Amino acid sequence: MEQISRYGTPTTRLISLLKCLEYPLRNVRAGDKFVILTDDQMDPLIWQATMGILHSRGAESLLCLYPRRTHHCADPSPLAIAAAKGADVVIALTTTALNSGTPGLRQLRSEGGGKGKTPVWLFEEMNQEILIDGGGASTAAEVAEICEIQGRVGAIFDNGKQMHVTSRAGTDLVADISGYPPGALARRWGEIPFERNPETGRLGSGTWPFGEVHVEPLPDSANGVVVWDQTAHIPPGQWKQPVRLQIEKGRVVDISGGHEAREVRNYLERYGDENSWRVGGEIALGTNRRCPPYTGCMRSEKKRYGAMHFGIGHGADRGLVNSVLRLEGIVDNVTIVVDGKTTVARDGEILV
Repeated sequence: MEQISRYGTPTTRLISLLKCLEYPLRNVRAGDKFVILTDDQMDPLIWQATMGILHSRGAESLLCLYPRRTHHCADPSPLAIAAAKGADVVIALTTTALNSGTPGLRQLRSEGGGKGKTPVWLFEEMNQEILIDGGGASTAAEVAEICEIQGRVGAIFDNGKQMHVTSRAGTDLVADISGYPPGALARRWGEIPFERNPETGRLGSGTWPFGEVHVEPLPDSANGVVVWDQTAHIPPGQWKQPVRLQIEKGRVVDISGGHEAREVRNYLERYGDENSWRVGGEIALGTNRRCPPYTGCMRSEKKRYGAMHFGIGHGADRGLVNSVLRLEGIVDNVTIVVDGKTTVARDGEILV
């Protein structure tokens, strides 16, 4: 994060932060109930700007701040989970990834606060530079264009069975992506985020920055090699040496590389369980051109146009691989071919 390293995070940046949060919060109205989950390492200006906009729109907002969790996918404080059950929307503004790999958030999304499933807006690992100078500065027109691209890619995934992913760094993976309901991926990824349901009036889901289209392989179907060559949730920052994952029958059987590989392996052994080594997470293509390269930050890198994040462990879509962790890493300049005939992306350029 070049600007932060040069100039720090002055409080005057609140001025720009407010503008960059206008899009994801554009449909908030009086009476909406928000709970913001955050930790003691998150930049306070970001949650202050978020609460400021919510308050200006007449929403009721509650901040749940707790000590940073020891690792990604560790559950928030039980007190925060209890408070979040009464919210219409939960905003995850934490420095550890929460996603659906955390049991508490899975419970929130399945039960809700008396109104059905509660959307969790994923803003984890956010910083000022991502919001102001990166993907967080996307305009409404740019988001609409992203959705058009994602809808086209999703339609190909819907109609496909086998996905073959390669990269310049050595990724060569084949997996079965069939089994989703008809049209599910095109609908999901083609939808504008943070919209209200016209029938129920409830706010829908969203992530910020926006920009990915993903598919989960069928359990036990992935075979080959994935090379995380940029960064991952652990260790953070821009990597010096890539990490090679050998995958057989939907399971990571070997992790090789340098210092980064050792940290990944130790992390899985320390915090994971048996299913954390399975390929339950997604194969995801980034679609946001505003996300720059070489940030070393997953919140931005996983949305970057032409990059892929590949996840092992918990699978949120199919619900067939359940684990205490999901670990994601970045593969740059990917080529994706579906059913041996449709090239979705070549060397990081989306072709459909």
